[in-house]
Amino acid sequence: MRKKLLPPERPIRNVVAVYRERGNYLQRLEQFEKAILAYNEALRWNNSDVRSLLGRSLARAKSTYYTEALVDAARAAELEPENLTALQIRAQTEYEKCSFERALVLAYRGQRERGLPNFADCARCAEQTIRECAGKSAAKVLSSIIKSYPMIGIRADSEEVLTVPERKSRMKSPSTHQIQEISRVERQKAEHTSRLMASKYLEQMAHDKYFLNALCKDERLCSANKQGSQELQELAHKALADIENRQTVLRERRPLYAAQAAEAAARARLSKAHKQRVGHAQRQHITDARRLVHSAQEMYEKHDTLKCLEAAEFAMEQISRLQSNMLPGKDKFLQELYEIVAQAFLDQKRVREEMSEADREKRAFILLGIPISREPSHDSILRTRPLAPPRDAKRRLRTLERSLTLSGRATERCYILHELARLHADTRQAHRARFYAAKCQAEAKSSSQHAWLLNASFLLARCHVIQNNRPEARAQLIEGAALARSFKYPDVAAFFDTCVDISLEGEVETHDSILMKRERAMVSLMQDDDLRQAAEHLFRRMSVLPPSRRFSVMPGARTEDSAEVPSNRRASIMPRVQTPVKVAHKKHHPLGFQDFDI
Repeated sequence: MRKKLLPPERPIRNVVAVYRERGNYLQRLEQFEKAILAYNEALRWNNSDVRSLLGRSLARAKSTYYTEALVDAARAAELEPENLTALQIRAQTEYEKCSFERALVLAYRGQRERGLPNFADCARCAEQTIRECAGKSAAKVLSSIIKSYPMIGIRADSEEVLTVPERKSRMKSPSTHQIQEISRVERQKAEHTSRLMASKYLEQMAHDKYFLNALCKDERLCSANKQGSQELQELAHKALADIENRQTVLRERRPLYAAQAAEAAARARLSKAHKQRVGHAQRQHITDARRLVHSAQEMYEKHDTLKCLEAAEFAMEQISRLQSNMLPGKDKFLQELYEIVAQAFLDQKRVREEMSEADREKRAFILLGIPISREPSHDSILRTRPLAPPRDAKRRLRTLERSLTLSGRATERCYILHELARLHADTRQAHRARFYAAKCQAEAKSSSQHAWLLNASFLLARCHVIQNNRPEARAQLIEGAALARSFKYPDVAAFFDTCVDISLEGEVETHDSILMKRERAMVSLMQDDDLRQAAEHLFRRMSVLPPSRRFSVMPGARTEDSAEVPSNRRASIMPRVQTPVKVAHKKHHPLGFQDFDI
């Protein structure tokens, strides 16, 4: 049979350069298989082209064909011994092939030449990998194995010495097929370890591995089209094998214990930085808390009770917002503030020896809430006046009641109960103020808080005065004076004695105080005793009647305007319609009709 004659193949112009550049272009597009074919075509026309050999070596290395890549790089280095690019490709390929020692030697050899390629990166990676595989992190893993070597040797020696012949039975043992089954817990543990290593080494490609694993086990992959299903299975298994090969290579470059050691070091650095930030914040909060406490203490030393209480309340609010771990010694600062507030309230009840009796009585009248005939002078006595209720007393009361339910320390409870009683007394709710003052007194007695006990006793006496219970107020003040002497507060005891003397004096304004003053003034104008007694009897009879049943001329009557209240309805823009004229019809009655309705 004759052979078909074909014309000889003639190369195109610059065929080697054309195919080499095509391979470089495909390699930049990461199409390594097509790039290898282009380099093969270029080397078919010129097998000594160094640039084509280096390009194909790089493409094969990126396609994980490390053996062929090393052959091409060695061929290029043989043709041009001074070509440092071939040496760099060899070093990088050896590193990717997990020959770390050889890659380190080649990288150091290239660093001596000081040429254009940079071998420092490859040398650093190889040295770091060797240190991780044989350094401190590897020592932790291998320490248990090294310790077990002597035990293994001792057991082997003992087995050699004590050799006991085994007695073989003449009966044939039935052959049993042992099937090792894995438990559900071990299966879950193995799956968890597999997913952990995939996420550690593959990062974003770990999701691809999960998908391919599920796809290979999916029964729907086997369809009626046998050939198509086989192709799909081959593609899925091939892709899964490539990903697992990549994971294996990355794991050999950096073992799991080395990665975990690096993560532990990173966590330690983050923890150290976090501790430094927390420590700086703690020092700043401690400085701010000390400054707030010092400002309240400074106002107390100046005997400015109003500003001292305002500064202490602001400091408590700021310190309570902080967490205990961000402010070490938070309870200590709050305890100091509570003591400052207690001493500030107690300082109102201290009198100096040079203070006159009139000034002492004025202070006692003001603190007990008993009105006096004239306003005291603008001196230090004004600062002893009880604080006015805050602008939003209801919100303050809600805050204190919520804090009372959460409080656990005795000093804090005394402060909150005292503030609740004081606010209720300032807002004229004497029954509630008396309740909280009694609770504050009991809490202070049980916890031996002397300052709060004296403050609560005086506040309870003030509540009795507001309710016009003068005997109870006097008894409470006498008890407070005795407690002050027992606690060695002579100046406070002197002030309590002054309050006892004036507790039965003065008047407490009520809602009927103006009417009663008018009645007493009218009675005092009468000269005759009989007439005065008759007027007092008349006023007592009048007070029995409710205000709604009294005549308008009687005192205490509430006149109600019966005039119609003009409506606030807006006037209409429409013009007013003239009301129709009503025609009055004259009534005609029959003769003899008489209207008796008058």
